[in-house]
Order: sequence, then structure tokens, then C-alpha cells
Amino acid sequence: MSKIPITVEVLTFNNQSTIAKTLESVRDFDEILALDGGSADGTIEILRSYGARILPQFPGALGPRPISDFSAVRNRGLAVARHAWFLFVDSDEMLTPEIVHEIGEIVVSPYPAFRIWNVPRKYMIAGEVMECSATYPNAQPRFFHRDYVEGFAKPIHERIMPRPGVASGTLKNFMLVPLAAPRELWAKWRRYLELEEKRWGEMSRAEAVRKVAHAAKPIILYALRLPKRLFCGGRALPLSYELLYQRYNFVLFFRLLRRII
Repeated sequence: MSKIPITVEVLTFNNQSTIAKTLESVRDFDEILALDGGSADGTIEILRSYGARILPQFPGALGPRPISDFSAVRNRGLAVARHAWFLFVDSDEMLTPEIVHEIGEIVVSPYPAFRIWNVPRKYMIAGEVMECSATYPNAQPRFFHRDYVEGFAKPIHERIMPRPGVASGTLKNFMLVPLAAPRELWAKWRRYLELEEKRWGEMSRAEAVRKVAHAAKPIILYALRLPKRLFCGGRALPLSYELLYQRYNFVLFFRLLRRII
């Protein structure tokens, strides 16, 4: 059976404990493009076993280094992708067979409804899918035709920038996002907060006000959505994770608020 003509991009660095499941879930796609940060465990061998095309995150760099601009690295992969249709995943995420089939139908369609697609995401803990969370619906623009986007933007929590006038749709099926233990998850998010603060630099008061307003939105939405946990028809995300997510939002909000006061 021929592969689905799409490039899947993944950023890797010492991910041997998770990368095999990710690669297994995308093996029906024609190109797996891995940008590696200098893995020293078994990650490279696993990538090779799945036929991945491996490129360095930082060409010419001596030794591994942390990513400070995720969009810049993502754009390197986008620039050399073999296919026009492009999907990016993290090194621990997985696609379900249903969403692979849905993506495949879009790619081969002569007249797809959209050229940019939001991908619904559901959390998974210890192999069990979380059907309810105050962060749902949690869909991100992960799948697109590169002729209809400007590229990736934002150093942290990178997003694609659609070309003017290009609309987006949302897939029916979802991908899976395994969650680490709360302490491990917070350590990663705390690094994101540090990178955010470095990026702010000497921003103006007006810019700080805009960012505070933007940071308040997920806090308000979260408060409005939290009660729906009471009516969950399946496994709900543990409250410890819900509060951890809100902790991130509040820390970001108050660090920005300090720039104004």
C-alpha cells in the first residue's frame, strides 16, 4: 500500500522512551522529518528504524543546546519538507488510526474543504484517554498545506501564520497527548515561563497591557469550563492536572502584571 503523501515533522532530543509510539502512529505517512537536538540515547537508532529523515536542529552547533525559538526550528523543517501537506507532532504525541484515515482522505482530495486544519487533542494518562477536561475543546492548527501559510511564529508555543484570507477547519477525530507526572510537567512549563520572560525584554507599558489582557483570557475560559467536569460521561482529567494548568496561567498573568504596576 502506498504511503500518504505528507511530511510529518517531529523535534527530538533524548526521547527514546516515547518516540517509538509516536513514529508507529505516523508510519503510514510518506516522510517523517526529525529535527534532532543531539540525542545521546537510543533516539537516533529508533528514528532510523522507521526510515525517518534526520536533520540537526542547529546546523554547525557543537554539542546539544536547548531550543529558545521553537518556530525557527520548525521553519527549518518546513523549508525542506518533501511534501506540500505538512503535519507536526511532539515526540510523545500519537495519532489515532481514525485521524490518520481522515487526514489521508483530505490529502488526496482534489478539492479539500480547507488548507489549514485544527487537530483536536485529548490527554492520556497511563494509557487511558481523558474524555473530559476544562481545557477542552483543545484543538491546534497542526495540519496544513504549506502554500497557504507564512510559516511558524512565536518562539514558545509556536503557531503557524495563515496567509491573508485563508480559513481553517477542524478535524473530526483527535490525536493523543500523554501527560507526564505533575512534577515533571511543571518543570517543563516553568522553563517555558522563563523563556517567555526573556522574550519580553524591555516592552512598552502599552504592549504589557495587551499581553495581560491576552493572558487573562484562558483564566476566564477555564473558570467557565471547569463546572462541566460534573457532567463528564467518561474519565475526567484529574483535578491536580487541572489546577497545574491554571497555575501556569496565573503565574504568566501576574508576571506580566508586574510589568505594569
